[in-house]
Amino acid sequence: MRLRPCTARTFWSTSVPLVLDVRWQLTDPPGAGRERYLHGHIPQAVYAGIETVFTHHTGVPGDGRHPLPDQTTLVAAVAALGVRPARAIAIVDEPGSFAAERAWWALAWVGVPSRVLDGGIDAWTAAGLPLQPGPVAAEPVPPFPVETGMRTATADDAATAGADPSTVLVDVRAPDRFAGEVEPLDPVAGHIPGAINIPVAQFYTGTGALPDAGRLQALLSPAGRQPVVYCGSGVSAARVVLALASIGVDARLYPGSWSAWCNDPARPVATGA
Repeated sequence: MRLRPCTARTFWSTSVPLVLDVRWQLTDPPGAGRERYLHGHIPQAVYAGIETVFTHHTGVPGDGRHPLPDQTTLVAAVAALGVRPARAIAIVDEPGSFAAERAWWALAWVGVPSRVLDGGIDAWTAAGLPLQPGPVAAEPVPPFPVETGMRTATADDAATAGADPSTVLVDVRAPDRFAGEVEPLDPVAGHIPGAINIPVAQFYTGTGALPDAGRLQALLSPAGRQPVVYCGSGVSAARVVLALASIGVDARLYPGSWSAWCNDPARPVATGA
């Protein structure tokens, strides 16, 4: 699959898309992303909460901090926002958030293609394009059949990926978290045995846009291995899946990521670089 995020100046070039504004930061208090949306957003954009639409909190530590809803529940939630497979869909967040990539990945998981605004809302305003304040009411559509889409990786897949020469297990968290020197969010520090560390910051530029294809290809040297990607809770790793998809590399996301892995006492933990 080869996907390229749209840019601010070509956002409306082929058709007027359904715009999902998913602004969110991990450290936000509840509702803060929606408040920023209400202050000003792309005209006619509908707000879609990462914590409410694209996550199903179970309260079970072993499910991770951002467990996915099941596919039927996800389809019902996005259809209520107006999402349908035949409609052009564009997703916008803010640099450093990775919420747009999580939404992009989740839609692809149920067979719905979408595009991410490269550089987020900052790219839109930098292009001199207008903002609209206040809420926009969604126009619901009926739920649609789930199509085969983006593949996931399970914990067992992650366990074997690091030892399989045909795959590469990529941990995209910061180096000190990978090494087990610090762990600000989860109860155990370290990484999945066999993983390599390529921090997510290497998969975007200072403006939040994707790097060029050559830089992305160099990150996966040697080429030809199937990437399995994880982070802390399955959000920032989606950025890497999108970046690799943009150069034709089909990576699999381990949605539970470290927050699910480290809460399973049967799973081994590695430390060090």
